Amino acid sequence: MLATGSDSSASKKEALRAQIDRAIEPLANGPEKVFENAKFSKLFFPKTIYHPAELSEGNSSRYFPKSLDETTSDKDAFLSLGINPIKHYKNLHLLTQFVSDMGKIRPRYKTGLSAKSQRRVAKAIKRARAFGLLPLTSKPNHMYDYKSLGRNQNYPIE
Repeated sequence: MLATGSDSSASKKEALRAQIDRAIEPLANGPEKVFENAKFSKLFFPKTIYHPAELSEGNSSRYFPKSLDETTSDKDAFLSLGINPIKHYKNLHLLTQFVSDMGKIRPRYKTGLSAKSQRRVAKAIKRARAFGLLPLTSKPNHMYDYKSLGRNQNYPIE
């Protein structure tokens, strides 16, 4: 017996419905989670003691710290004032606030900047170092005020 076009399309539809039913069956059977999102599950580390309340999924959302984006949006002065730190690579007083005593660029969790502003500050610091304005291995010493040494005075030409 030869199958007609309508019979083959009907069998394809039945096969498709069977696949959909198999995929939906675990969801319809119970309230347990089938698709677990790793972002919302708590991480457990070896050799660490946990309280039983920390092991239940109901309380797991309480233990996640706020992301840096939520906390830094209020503290980021560059975003609130609309300043691009890359354009201020000559402003050493501004850039030294983001450099440690050993000359390292401070991390984002210490500066409180957004990710975009932190990248821009790092780029400005690297640019100032390349021009020789900032030292590479230490924080600049502002002991000498170059204006008081006579370099910035306008002498009359005789």
